[in-house]
Amino acid sequence: MRLSTLVMISSLMVSFSCKGRWQNQGGKLSGQLQKITVMRDQVFDLSGYADEGGGNPYNLFDENAFVDPRYDRDPAPFIPVTNCQPALHPAIYFGSGQGSRIVVDLRVPYALKEIYLYDRSHTNDSLWIYTGTMKKWKVVAAMETVTDVGQQGWKKITLDECSRFLMISFSSYETNITEMILYGTALQPLPAEKPVSDTVSFTHNPLNRFLGVNYIMEKEARWLKPFHYSRLYNFALDFDNDTARQEDQVQFNMLHYGRYDAGLKKYVFDIDTLKHINQGNIWFSIRGVSQWMSIIGYTDKDRPLNRPGINSVDPASYSRHARMMWNLAAFFGSTKVDSNLLSISNVPRQSGRGSMSLWENGNEEDAWWVGPKYCSPLEYFAQSTADWDGDEGRLGNRAGIKNADPDSRLMMSGMVGLDTNRLKVYALLTENLRDDQRFPWQGGIQYHYYCNRKGRGISPEEDSLRNKLVKVRNCSRRIVPGIECFLGENGYDKGQASRQATPVLTGYNASESQGIMLLRSINATFFSGFDAYVLYWLKDSKPEDAPDTYLTSGILRQMPDGKTIAYPGWFYINTLVRRLGDYLPDSVVSEKGNVWIYRYRHQQFRDSVAYFVYMPTVGGNKELHYPLAVGNVYGNLVNGINFTDDAELGIENKLPVSGGIVRITVEEKPILILYKQMQ
Repeated sequence: MRLSTLVMISSLMVSFSCKGRWQNQGGKLSGQLQKITVMRDQVFDLSGYADEGGGNPYNLFDENAFVDPRYDRDPAPFIPVTNCQPALHPAIYFGSGQGSRIVVDLRVPYALKEIYLYDRSHTNDSLWIYTGTMKKWKVVAAMETVTDVGQQGWKKITLDECSRFLMISFSSYETNITEMILYGTALQPLPAEKPVSDTVSFTHNPLNRFLGVNYIMEKEARWLKPFHYSRLYNFALDFDNDTARQEDQVQFNMLHYGRYDAGLKKYVFDIDTLKHINQGNIWFSIRGVSQWMSIIGYTDKDRPLNRPGINSVDPASYSRHARMMWNLAAFFGSTKVDSNLLSISNVPRQSGRGSMSLWENGNEEDAWWVGPKYCSPLEYFAQSTADWDGDEGRLGNRAGIKNADPDSRLMMSGMVGLDTNRLKVYALLTENLRDDQRFPWQGGIQYHYYCNRKGRGISPEEDSLRNKLVKVRNCSRRIVPGIECFLGENGYDKGQASRQATPVLTGYNASESQGIMLLRSINATFFSGFDAYVLYWLKDSKPEDAPDTYLTSGILRQMPDGKTIAYPGWFYINTLVRRLGDYLPDSVVSEKGNVWIYRYRHQQFRDSVAYFVYMPTVGGNKELHYPLAVGNVYGNLVNGINFTDDAELGIENKLPVSGGIVRITVEEKPILILYKQMQ
């Protein structure tokens, strides 16, 4: 059954009656109906507004404990007030013509007998209620909202349905239903609640497999040495540049980032060179439409459909895109396939280059600022199940990366914020719309986040970055266990007119301050449980004082004469990785007071320890002779590493230990203390 069935409304659909089963529940009658408890985790908005849209779908049920309209005889009853509709740019969540939909998962089938809704609308509008499954819905009720204040109040719907799922569809955001109460009886025992843990479980990736960077393409390989991950921005029309409209006639372009070398007499691909620098992991972030769709007026913000006007929540509508992904994975992946099956142009047919195993099929698909081109979770899921394995093979064996290369994994398109609500919807769709219930994004869950307040960049400590990421990682683990979490974009502009300008620390210039903020942000992410930090951005083309947002975020600068210079941030990050590349997060020693301390430990040689020490402020604070407890140390000496602007390994100093204490100068720029423990 395809995802398109999710939006079918048909009076011909059949849903079996609960009458017989209801009578078997001990003869319970309507007068004995019980109010059904609905918790926050059971409510999902399929339009995806729960984070960036300023709305909360759970507001439809959040005041259930205060009301009982079926039995309440209070002459002045509590009046529900919370609205479940999006409050920010609401129109984009209704742009598909299918309205906004909220799904309730009751966890087990219920005999549903009555629904009460509190209507506080001022506009005549409509809503529908469905039962059934995520693959097959049936309309069981519909109502029009009121326009007169005197008509506001509880509205009763009587029904006789057995269903685990309930869906409420609103035709517009002007509908104002402030509460919904469900009455009925569970037909199976409710599953036990899973315990919720707030403990931090650190990543198993050492620092040299934790860091990455965003860029387009870098010719000078040496600048990528600190980074394991390379996230390269691309457009679908770079690879699907064939103007053929029929997908079976398309020849895909593999020479983006490639060229024929006459001297070597072979085709050379830049990503092959980059991969061999540090055996890193490169992936393409591919968004937008094919070349022929671009020609007729569609942009990179549009859905990459086979053609305009087709169902955007049906995986089959993305079969051309899925074929492109198959050809890319066959060509650049690690599995050899029959080269005659490839549909490629401008290069000899070959497969299994072993260049890439990660693929991202978009970038910030949940962006609200694109207006009506906003992509709902349903639309992105449909595209992703096609791109992952051809919608479980329904699109043929030459669609989807997994069908070309079983080692290839799909990376989730980076979300514009720490939006676990959208992840929760993806998990619901996976469990109920894929037969194998396998999460398509095995390559990782990707969040984008910048430390900012009131249109200005702030320090990671002022933003509580580590604590925020701990909560997001723990929530992600509960929703989709076993999938890694990536912070796919984070950084600061050097230009002080930017809304993401780095805080400038007293005694440092903007580029030095940017480097310090990056060190502290990387450390916070490493100790949050996240599995990767991907810096935004590698190389600028504009001067560091340019006012443009996100255009002075680089740690390198391409000069007008073509030469590349490195900002302090590159030296700081390179020093961190060269010194602590094989280390894992060990413990948060202290995040209180003037000095914050984090302990790293070598992944293999567990007696090798490092401390990351600094002051979490930006005002030029310093503490002399701070007593850092290090315990018993071989040779009674530790190595102090200072980050500097022009040294790739920093500057090392031997510092004496007395009575298990080393006295150091602590500033807002971090310092590393490395030593070997005595057992």
